[in-house]
Amino acid sequence: MTTKPLMRSAWQIQKSVVFALFLRELKTRFGTYKFGYFWMLLEPMAHVVVMSVLFSYIRGRSLFGIDFPVFIVTGIVPFLLFKNIALRVMDGVNANRALFAYRQIKPMDTFVARTLLDTFLALATAALILLGMAWVGLEVPFRDPFSVVAIMAILVLMGLGLGMILCIVVKYLPEAKTLIRIAFLPLYFLSGIIFPITKVPQEFLPYLLWNPVLHAIELMRAAFFDQYHMLPDISLLFIWMTTLVVLFVGLAWYRTNRNALLAI
Repeated sequence: MTTKPLMRSAWQIQKSVVFALFLRELKTRFGTYKFGYFWMLLEPMAHVVVMSVLFSYIRGRSLFGIDFPVFIVTGIVPFLLFKNIALRVMDGVNANRALFAYRQIKPMDTFVARTLLDTFLALATAALILLGMAWVGLEVPFRDPFSVVAIMAILVLMGLGLGMILCIVVKYLPEAKTLIRIAFLPLYFLSGIIFPITKVPQEFLPYLLWNPVLHAIELMRAAFFDQYHMLPDISLLFIWMTTLVVLFVGLAWYRTNRNALLAI
């Protein structure tokens, strides 16, 4: 008696594809290096150490009663999460082009796999760094965990949407890739990572407040620290609306250009 092969739904197939791509990305990124997983801590820790040493000479060990290394971590981790997802998704098609010979694998699968991996790495890195800081005696409060998770989720979706847009941009303008990477450097300094927005001169605030990442980082710090003073202009609605627009544009543009992305 023969049995019919088990038919899988489209959702089950896509889930298996994304999981396989996730494992492939993990192995590709860290598997060939003896201390590969250590390097995921290096970038945020380098920022924390350099900025903490620099600012300890300028204004002391704390800021508004907040240990400065903890202050930096609550800014650099969400920023790197957003930046890394956007850039990894941007490179997702070119890095996996050989896999598209299999009809089950679509560009969107690589986008989702890379987004999930960078989200996992960012959360693991933040947890390890904050636990290490608490272990050495720094005060690491965690006032509103729900808001922290919500803000991280918003940045993940914003990074995914922006990454899809950038992926299509570099498909038609390959030379733009270098300029896009460079553009994240001024964004780093304009997102309130190394200074509270309340210290910015009033005449510059209207321009800085157009940056949704700045709003996200300010909300993140307010979710961590009771004593953190946040401007009334900081808006959760603004970053939600920005994320929805960016994600909608990214998905719509991907839908109309998905065949072009696969063309060599």
